[in-house]
Amino acid sequence: MSKAKILNKQALNEKLRQEIDITDPKNQQTTGRRQSPGLAKPKAIKATIKRLLSYMGIYKYALLFIALTLIFATGLALLVPILISTAIDDYFLVYDFTGVYRIVAYILVLALFNSVVRFFSRFVMVRISQRVIKKIREDAFNKLMKAPVSYFDRTGTGDIVSRLSNDIELISNSLGQTILEVINTTIVLTGSLVFMFYLNWVLSLVVLAFIPVMVVFTIVVSKKTRKGFKEQQIHLATLNGIIEENVSGLKTVKLYNQEQPFLEEFGIENDKLKRAGFMAQFYSGLIWPFIHFMNNLIFLAVILVGAALYLRVDTLVTIGQISGVSQYSRQFIMPIANLAQLFNSLMQGIAGAERVFELIDAEDEYANDGTQTIEKFKGDIAFIDVDFGYEPDNLVLSDINFEARSGQVIAIVGPTGGGKTTTIKLLNRFYDVFKGEIRIDGTPITAYRIDDLRKRIGVVLQDTHLFKGTVFDNIHYGDYAASKEAVIEAAQMGNAHDFISKLPKGYDTLVYEGGQNFSQGERQLISIARTILNNPDLLILDEATSNVDTRTEAKIQESMKRLMKNRTSIVIAHRLQTIKEADKILVINQGRLIESGAHDQLLEKKGFYHDLYRAQFEH
Repeated sequence: MSKAKILNKQALNEKLRQEIDITDPKNQQTTGRRQSPGLAKPKAIKATIKRLLSYMGIYKYALLFIALTLIFATGLALLVPILISTAIDDYFLVYDFTGVYRIVAYILVLALFNSVVRFFSRFVMVRISQRVIKKIREDAFNKLMKAPVSYFDRTGTGDIVSRLSNDIELISNSLGQTILEVINTTIVLTGSLVFMFYLNWVLSLVVLAFIPVMVVFTIVVSKKTRKGFKEQQIHLATLNGIIEENVSGLKTVKLYNQEQPFLEEFGIENDKLKRAGFMAQFYSGLIWPFIHFMNNLIFLAVILVGAALYLRVDTLVTIGQISGVSQYSRQFIMPIANLAQLFNSLMQGIAGAERVFELIDAEDEYANDGTQTIEKFKGDIAFIDVDFGYEPDNLVLSDINFEARSGQVIAIVGPTGGGKTTTIKLLNRFYDVFKGEIRIDGTPITAYRIDDLRKRIGVVLQDTHLFKGTVFDNIHYGDYAASKEAVIEAAQMGNAHDFISKLPKGYDTLVYEGGQNFSQGERQLISIARTILNNPDLLILDEATSNVDTRTEAKIQESMKRLMKNRTSIVIAHRLQTIKEADKILVINQGRLIESGAHDQLLEKKGFYHDLYRAQFEH
């Protein structure tokens, strides 16, 4: 991409950040994507494996049973080369075909028994692994619901989705394949070596002579494969973030005819993913051809050495032993290849597990939860010497002091980015203050249970989010215990009933993702109805009418007046006309409370508020 295009792309991104409806902690608009984390190998392989095994602890007896049956079945299957060797030396060479037929029958019975055991063990293992994955997925999603807002500020949406989907799928594949194969491979490797030496120790040494080369090659290639798979997952998460960002802002992208820069950005990251995936798969693919070559080479070496010994010193080796050791050599070599492949699969699973466990181990906003329950707030609010910043060395609010009495309407105005919305986040305990205290009814909000606190505070935002489901479901979301009649009554009070009744299916009309099949004003009215149903004690209105036309604004204002009646309300507004009747107006600029008072009082002061008012209404 040329330098000019890069600069244009950066400028466009900055503009999109101001328009896409995902707010960052500094009251700037940003996308759901974050920069990729630095590439790294799995940090704690042993700890991650131990933690994965702990999830399987509840099924330890089932796993033990599977392991014992596999050991028994595989051990019996390892007798096949010895049986063949015996058949050749003791029966076939002396034309005793009755003994040969008997040994063939034994081999068929062993093969059938081994197949049944493998089918049963695979069936049980798949059930166990899927239950474990279900538990991990539940733990991850539960933590997501408990993670503080700051976690979502730091972690992109695409990255979170990737952890809950792609990374968990890697764990699933790893668990489903690895456990059984490790057990089986270990048994085959050990058993083949023992039986090989049992048959002929000289030919066994020929096999072992090739092992160091195979082990060194496998270790070197596996390290590169592990790094490649780690990079692949990181680039996949970044690509998911790009897709999420551009889909959410697609209308804006099309509005500015900037599809090409985003296509180029997608292409660049997609190319990185392709290269990382190619390197991972390339190195992973080297192992099997090399193992097969070595397997054939060892087989040939055993035959040649065995033949030479048989011809010169026939007491050291028999034809049956040559046959048996050559078969055991194949059974001994293939587990080494399997271990290499299992190692790659395990590394992919561990890479995914580490990312999922990072989510599960994320900070819990309920770790510092209060203990005091709330049935109803009287509605007194006090900010006392409050300092706060999203970063320790960069305060967004400084020395904020104000009070709101029960039933009062408090309006907060000021320039964009001045800290107005931050006060709302602090009141809901999305963040905790650096210094000072916020009290409701004389009690610090940190003393209240977070869930109780938020349930008693109703919020109507500028950009309202509707969930998939019906219109009824979206209003009912305010209080699942409410009856259908209560939902309709809330819609009537919120001036939403009229337009809902005119919909093709009324309250049963389906809502598309994000409520895209409704206008901004209709979404606001549904949101207000939802808040009315919730029946909060405190009310927060954040730019609730800034994106609607004058006629819709009048309906929303009427709904809000009903909603605000007898409730302590905090209104954030740019349209100063809407807050003229507020009991107190707070003017916040650059994180400081610079003026407060009623509308007429602030106009008489001819200060910052006076200048804002003149700028809106006297030009």
